[in-house]
Amino acid sequence: MVDRRARSMSDTPPTSAAPAADGPGGEDPGDRVIRAIQQFSRSPAHVELTRALYRAGGKELTPTQVDALETLASRPEWRMHEFAEALDIDRGATSRTTDRLLRLGLAERRPDENDRRYVVVQATAAGRRISRRIQRDRYALMQEVLSGLTGDQRTDLADLLEYVTQAMEATLSRRAGSGDAP
Repeated sequence: MVDRRARSMSDTPPTSAAPAADGPGGEDPGDRVIRAIQQFSRSPAHVELTRALYRAGGKELTPTQVDALETLASRPEWRMHEFAEALDIDRGATSRTTDRLLRLGLAERRPDENDRRYVVVQATAAGRRISRRIQRDRYALMQEVLSGLTGDQRTDLADLLEYVTQAMEATLSRRAGSGDAP
């Protein structure tokens, strides 16, 4: 499950953006990072591996649906408003995502027996099985992909990815507080 609130980096992201120093040949390292992320996400291998990993019942799940399924499977049941909060998306988007999982037989929804004002959602046995398979296969894939890196390089990569995530969140929060658009 993805926990968007807990981060392991002890350093906080920078609060001001200083111009990046030019890299080799005068290239801005920021541009290189952006290009590398685009190449990664558009790579035919990435697309095919995602399709292979995120299949359920002959259908391809989106990364959002996989995140939702893994979150659902992380505990016995969720009230819909708690589930939306855990996913960090609005309730409408949570309902639409849940509806797709319901149609695939990966989730079920019912009124809360203790308080009928609430709706409870949970992963089905099939949903839990698929969630475990996705997690297992994704872990095996990443172990294979990262096998050429040393333990220290893997740690550095994880630290950098966590740092960039924190920096993006801090930037968006700062912009929202100042009224700037993202």
